[in-house]
Amino acid sequence: MKKILTLSLFVFLGVFTFAQESIVTWKIDQSIEDTGAHIMTISAEIPHDWYIYGINMDEGGPLPLYMGIEDADNKVSAYSFIEISKPKEMYDDVFGMTVNSYFEKVEIKCKFVPKTDITEINLIIDGQACNKKDGSCVQVYETIPVELIEINK
Repeated sequence: MKKILTLSLFVFLGVFTFAQESIVTWKIDQSIEDTGAHIMTISAEIPHDWYIYGINMDEGGPLPLYMGIEDADNKVSAYSFIEISKPKEMYDDVFGMTVNSYFEKVEIKCKFVPKTDITEINLIIDGQACNKKDGSCVQVYETIPVELIEINK
């Protein structure tokens, strides 16, 4: 009986540990240019004591924030991500170098041209959020389905 209770406790703790909510909250707004190109404005709310590493990192530093479109070759003709929010530079003791990080809010735009008959894409976000107070870090990984808005005819 004691073994079963102990095993149950470990299973419960394992499930609880991996079922935590995302630290960063993402929001996506869309628009379409006159050229037909779609613009996704990707905004993130980052809790007060947390930060996420930036998109552009030097070699040997932390893993940069990655954004992409799942199955992009079959979904879009071309795409690019542009930082609207400028990251702050800070010295990171762990990596022994200056790194780029976002605090509180970040805004990134993605310009893309969807292929014919594509009505939805999946935005992939992969990065790392760290706590300023205790130094703990967690992976930030999201696959966000985005239903594309239509061009008004």
